[in-house]
Amino acid sequence: MGRFEIVEEPTGTFSIFDTVTELPATAKGGVCIGLYRHEVPLALLAAVETVQPGHFSLLPSLSVLNDWRAHRDDLLA
Repeated sequence: MGRFEIVEEPTGTFSIFDTVTELPATAKGGVCIGLYRHEVPLALLAAVETVQPGHFSLLPSLSVLNDWRAHRDDLLA
């Protein structure tokens, strides 16, 4: 498991939690709770930058958002 965990809330929004502190991740002075799906990747990158400045890594945490396979066949048809 990585440093951050993305959780889909019952409301359909997403939250990003820091697995080290077990608190919601923060980025740019805001808390990463109640995010819409399209906001998650940039919020996650900002959270990573907050704890590891200048460090970029592949973000396996984004796999939670990965339902593209369901829509992929529609796009290829």
